[in-house]
Amino acid sequence: MWIDIEKPFWWDVPVWLANGEIDSIGLANNHMCRSSMMENEAWGKPRDAARLPPPRGNGFWSQEIYYHILNCGLRVPPSAGSASGVLPNPVGYDRVYVHVDGEMSYDKWWQGLKAGHSFVTNGPLLLVRANKQLPGHVFTAPEGGKVVVHLDARLISLDRVPALEIVKNGCVEQRVSPDSLAAGKLATITFDRSGWFLVRAVADFPYTFRFASTAPFYVEIGDAKRLVSRSSVKFFFDWLDERAARVPQKLNAPAQLEEVLQFHREAKAFWKGLLAKVNAE
Repeated sequence: MWIDIEKPFWWDVPVWLANGEIDSIGLANNHMCRSSMMENEAWGKPRDAARLPPPRGNGFWSQEIYYHILNCGLRVPPSAGSASGVLPNPVGYDRVYVHVDGEMSYDKWWQGLKAGHSFVTNGPLLLVRANKQLPGHVFTAPEGGKVVVHLDARLISLDRVPALEIVKNGCVEQRVSPDSLAAGKLATITFDRSGWFLVRAVADFPYTFRFASTAPFYVEIGDAKRLVSRSSVKFFFDWLDERAARVPQKLNAPAQLEEVLQFHREAKAFWKGLLAKVNAE
């Protein structure tokens, strides 16, 4: 069984994450259409449209939520889906590519996706290695040590991409021009504490969110194997409270309400426990 969260902004994402059974999440989701965007969050947590305006705000909101997940120490690889036939997308517009060594097989493809040896896209092709390793790789160093990563990337795009962005622990750490990559110049990123990074390419496209993103690479330094950010854990803790407050508006049968809220109580215990493990703001 493979359990995928179709979109990062669905209302029950904090509950689903808390149960520990999620295999992937739709970073390149079907709100990103070939010639337009679905600009609202439908049955999900709405974004601040003043800060993330249409038409591309929904795409950046999906990215932000995904980065919060990674900042909570939860290693969930990205997935993709187009909803062709329901939304104005051809088959495979939003898609995920997985690296498979040797002969292709169904099982090896799913294993590669689980390991994060992949990238998602609805436009550019983005092939990235870090110290010659695929996305999903875990770099390690002893306490007090550092991890220095040299990135090698290849970008193929019909649309203009102003820069490749190296996202470190949820923030854009560097922007590298595609011309620099073509000239053989490598970007370098350094860690002195545990965290993660990925590479994304957002096309200069005015009316839809056209992009590519690698799955994350991870860094473990010393005993604190994973970054756990207070602000990111609180983001989901508060989201859970907001969601739980909405449930009685939909259910007025006491037995059903109790059954649903039990999952929220269990999820709240998970996020509260994660707050006790924070090691970064």
